[in-house]
Amino acid sequence: MKRFYLVLLLTVFALPSVFGQLQFGIKGGIVSASTSLDEQIDISEQLQDELEQPDLEQLKMKAQDAKVGFQAGFFGRISLAALYVQPELMFTSTSSRVKVSEVYTNGIDSTYSTIKDQEFKRIDIPIMVGWKFGPARLQAGPVGTIMLDQKSALEAFGDYKEEFNGATWGYQVGLGLDLFNTLTLDAKYEGSLSKLGESVTIGGNNYDINNRPNQFVVTVGLFF
Repeated sequence: MKRFYLVLLLTVFALPSVFGQLQFGIKGGIVSASTSLDEQIDISEQLQDELEQPDLEQLKMKAQDAKVGFQAGFFGRISLAALYVQPELMFTSTSSRVKVSEVYTNGIDSTYSTIKDQEFKRIDIPIMVGWKFGPARLQAGPVGTIMLDQKSALEAFGDYKEEFNGATWGYQVGLGLDLFNTLTLDAKYEGSLSKLGESVTIGGNNYDINNRPNQFVVTVGLFF
C-alpha cells in the first residue's frame, strides 16, 4: 500500500499545470475518533489454567465515548473547472476509550471493569475528489493509513495483548468551504474499509475480534 500511494501522489503532483490550476497548502485541525469494538471472549478451562485464574470466565471489551485528537500536514489541489482532486499527507494523533471487563464466577458472579485509552499515531493519506459550487465544495475519496505507533487498552493487563494492523484502508466524505482564495475549511467523516485490530492474544492464544475505527475531522488550511 505504501508503494501504491507513493506512485499515486507523485502522479497527481506531477500533472502539468496546463490541465488546470495547481495549488499547495498546509492544514491542521481536530479529530474525534472512536471504534466499533464490542467483543466478548469466553475463557476456556485450559486457558484459565495457563493464566492461573480458575474463576475467570469472560473478557469483555466495549468502545466508549470518542476522544478529541489532532492532525496536521500538507495538501495539494488540482482544479479542472468545478472539478478538483485533492491529495493530502497528514500526521494524525488520536485516542479512544475502551471498557475492559473481567468476569469471574467464584461462587458469586463478579465483574471488574476498567476504562482505558487506546492511543494511535499514524500517517493518513486521503485522495479527495470533489465538486465546487462557488465557494462551497462536496468531496469524497479513499484514505490510506500507515500506523506509526499505538497503545492498546489492554496494555495494563499483563497476559492480554491486542494486535493492530500496520496499514488500513478507509473512506472520507464531507463538505468544504474556500474563502478569500487563501483559506480552506473542511468537515469530513471517515469510515473504515478494513479492520484496525483483528485479534487479541490471551495467554499466548489468539482470538479474532472486529475493531474498526471511525472519526470526524475538522480542519483549516492555508494555500501557499
